[in-house]
Amino acid sequence: MKSLVFVLCFFPFFLQAQFSTHNNVAQPANLGLETRPSDNAYHFNLKHSLKRAILPGTLSFTAGVNQGLRETLLWKREAFFKRFPHANRQWWDNSKSWENKYIRPNVPVQLTDAYHFLFLTQNTLIAGAAVSATIPLVRDHKNSKWYHKLADIGIQSLVNSAAYFAGSKLTYNVIFK
Repeated sequence: MKSLVFVLCFFPFFLQAQFSTHNNVAQPANLGLETRPSDNAYHFNLKHSLKRAILPGTLSFTAGVNQGLRETLLWKREAFFKRFPHANRQWWDNSKSWENKYIRPNVPVQLTDAYHFLFLTQNTLIAGAAVSATIPLVRDHKNSKWYHKLADIGIQSLVNSAAYFAGSKLTYNVIFK
């Protein structure tokens, strides 16, 4: 069952794993994180901005999946157990899993049940999305015009918000009806 959570939470990463060959050596594909020469002025490019949003969008989508699964465990618990009848209720069911922190008192609460573990991974993924969106923006926009900065920030925000919403709604409303 835990492998299902792993697949559900991290499958988008595997979908984004693209490799190109250069001199017969596998190298990570360009995700818009390449460095720009500092002597050139920045020129806004929509395709480049959208390409740069792939990694943060994937992290946001995965965080949305985690949030949708957490909400499912709270409000649609029986739909979850109907779909996964052999799931460990002591780990997945909130009405029972709260006891785990007393059974294992030296274990951090985030590792005692599915609800808290999904909350931990959701926050970690959101932080990763924020960092992976911010670093290229700061690096590329040292000498750019303010409206280019605003356009890139808007694109990153739109992609991250849409991906989070899509992951959450897909999990809560489609997978666990």
